[in-house]
Amino acid sequence: MLRPVLFLVGGLAMLSSCAYDNAEELFASQPPVECDVASTTYSATISPILDQNCRSCHNARLPSGNVNLEGYAQVKRFADNGLLVGVTSHAPGFTPMPQGLPKLSDCDLARIKKWVEDQAPNN
Repeated sequence: MLRPVLFLVGGLAMLSSCAYDNAEELFASQPPVECDVASTTYSATISPILDQNCRSCHNARLPSGNVNLEGYAQVKRFADNGLLVGVTSHAPGFTPMPQGLPKLSDCDLARIKKWVEDQAPNN
């Protein structure tokens, strides 16, 4: 009778020892995701960020706060006057955008900033 109990206890101990919950060690072998800002373009990078985070409120039909971010010319205007970087980075003195939602990812913010620093080219 003692033998089955020991077998059961030993089996449970072995099963519990298979759990591995240290995320740092589990994912340490995977390289960190890089944020490529070197290949930032309006059409492939900036416009999709705006589609996902901004244009549902800031478009031609519903220009919330008189801000329309549809089309390159409109976005360039807000890039040139500092508003695009100011609001998305939640800089002091700017209304944080997207309103009522978390700030954009650090990578998306870096891409927007890089594009604006490069004179917001239409590429």
